[in-house]
Amino acid sequence: MSKIFKISGNFVMKNGEWKQPDPSFAGEIVVDDDNTFHGYCNELYDADTPDLNKTRYLAGVIATNSETGKEGIAFFKLSNYIEQAPLLYIISGEEGVWGVIFPWRGDYFIVDEARVKIEEVTYDLKDEQRIKNKFNELDMSINLHDHLLLPEQMQSFTDALINA
Repeated sequence: MSKIFKISGNFVMKNGEWKQPDPSFAGEIVVDDDNTFHGYCNELYDADTPDLNKTRYLAGVIATNSETGKEGIAFFKLSNYIEQAPLLYIISGEEGVWGVIFPWRGDYFIVDEARVKIEEVTYDLKDEQRIKNKFNELDMSINLHDHLLLPEQMQSFTDALINA
């Protein structure tokens, strides 16, 4: 049975300072039995971008590292704003890194530190459907979103978290 989590986080943007407000994004995810998840978040900070970029779509995995025993989370943060490159978050415990993905080149660039917190909430079928419906608003035809969300990508995330 699926589980529902609240997700929030922050990232270091410039000069080693955390983005304000803290958290700088918050949303919800639905985690399936295989520990993959889909959801969304709202960007809470002021940015000089269109409203279209204020909602981001999340897809990733939750896994436990085989050496440290810490639960980690890795996910893509995607936008329907074509000028917003896909982002990548890799978190062990509650701390990790974030970066920019260049899917057309097949690589990424780690930008700086990140913090992400997930908190399980009471499951409700209506909430699950609402979260999934929100995720389904993602435009799969831009920024290679369709490629990034292939099952192989989620398996790569799982392997990285388990074996890091």
